[in-house]
Amino acid sequence: MIKRYITLIYWSAILSGLFALPTAITAQEQTMTREERIKALERLKMEDARWETVTVMQTGKEVPLEIEKLELPPLSVFLDAVTENATVKRAQSQVEQQKNEYRIEKRNWWNYFRLNGSYAFGRFNSLNENSETLVDWYQSTSVGTRHTFNLGATVSIGLGDLFNRPLKLKNYRYNIEQLQYTQDEVMEERKLKVLEAYNAVTEQLATIKAKAETAALYNAQMKISENNFIQGKIDIISLSLERARRTGAVTNYEQSRVALHNSIVLLEMLTNVKIIKDK
Repeated sequence: MIKRYITLIYWSAILSGLFALPTAITAQEQTMTREERIKALERLKMEDARWETVTVMQTGKEVPLEIEKLELPPLSVFLDAVTENATVKRAQSQVEQQKNEYRIEKRNWWNYFRLNGSYAFGRFNSLNENSETLVDWYQSTSVGTRHTFNLGATVSIGLGDLFNRPLKLKNYRYNIEQLQYTQDEVMEERKLKVLEAYNAVTEQLATIKAKAETAALYNAQMKISENNFIQGKIDIISLSLERARRTGAVTNYEQSRVALHNSIVLLEMLTNVKIIKDK
């Protein structure tokens, strides 16, 4: 019982101190002069300036200042640029390679035929043996210039190649068809990625303008609150709350700028279409 009573007194003291704290701060602010309020305001501004400098350095220095005013080209421009992607070009090249192999296979029947020929020119010596009725055998030699040539053609058809040829051609057609399906899948997958990136940039462009207006509104409201604080119309707690709201709005705006910049860079990498112009 005594322990519970002591605990009740302890919490009563804490609550009394918490409720008395704003009253003490308010009483202290009422005794602050105009010069003291100006100095307190300057200290707050220095802290905010230090924080904003760190925030800008962390969010990135390469983000253009007017990035929220960019205008995207139509979606069709980015979808048409998908064909220039290296992955899509590789799929197209595989299809063309298979088509060339199919054309070569269709012409292989020419290998069944062979043509041969030869030609010779020069002087020839001929040794002849002759005989006459009243004369014994004798030999004679003749020398002359001759042209000789030979032409011919052969046909050789392998039965295995002949009967398997239709199956080979059909196999090539199936391979071409499968590669074309693969090419279509690659293009569809690439177009989906481009569409997602384009929608992300469009959505962020729509929201960043509202966030920029919110940050500008809080900046204007902050000037009014600072003037009211100097004149003693509001206390330092109210001013701190206003500055916290402004800080949150500015932070949200800076983060949105970085996210928009990253989304635009991703869209440029997917399509090779330049959106952010170089300075």
